[in-house]
Amino acid sequence: MTTTVWLFLLGVLIAIGCAYGLTRKSLGSQAANRNMVYAVPWLLAGALLPLVLSPFGRYAFVILYGLYAVGVLLWILSWPLRKKQAGELLIRVGTTLQNRILFVFGLLLVGGAIAMTFSQLDLFTGSLVTTGGIISGIAKLAFWWTLALLFLAIGQSNLELHEHGLTYLFSWQPWERIVAFGWDDDQPTTLILKAKPRTFLSRKYLTMSIPIAQVEEVDRLLEDYLLETDLAAEMDGDMASQV
Repeated sequence: MTTTVWLFLLGVLIAIGCAYGLTRKSLGSQAANRNMVYAVPWLLAGALLPLVLSPFGRYAFVILYGLYAVGVLLWILSWPLRKKQAGELLIRVGTTLQNRILFVFGLLLVGGAIAMTFSQLDLFTGSLVTTGGIISGIAKLAFWWTLALLFLAIGQSNLELHEHGLTYLFSWQPWERIVAFGWDDDQPTTLILKAKPRTFLSRKYLTMSIPIAQVEEVDRLLEDYLLETDLAAEMDGDMASQV
């Protein structure tokens, strides 16, 4: 196994720990535990992917990097069209604490992308330059720069309530897909939404921090579209049943 793969796995483990700590601080322990129950399997799957691909050589990574970069760019560029489906704006909550955390993480990724760019310069210059090396270097740099761009863009996105749904983190949830809303018992500024999963992989509960000055207005608007229930207790019950 290459040093790069080991460093990647170490970075994933550190990211999991940091993500849990920051989520616990911004959303409260209850929401943080629920988010980690959902996220850890995906993070572990991503961590194991390099191990699965490493026997197939660098071109397996080139394909993965390329597909990821293209997918992220298309997802970001298509946001204005996707957002139009949400309809007229009712209230712009703005960026939340989660947004700011993601933006800072994006800045760290920019630093990593810059370091990666300098480390890959030998693939583009000198007497040992090869076509395969150039393709591999471009794909790897595209991955790191689009990853940084993704977190910066998400970090600057606004939480908004529209006539047809809620927009957040470059995605939108139609009111028809949201079963109910509630507020966290431990962190009263943490909004909990219960959604109808599109697939078995979709999340059932969505959590987000609301600035305390806007909690009352957000609650009033949500009551016009959704049923308010004790989702915090329901989440606890779901977690207990999974143990």
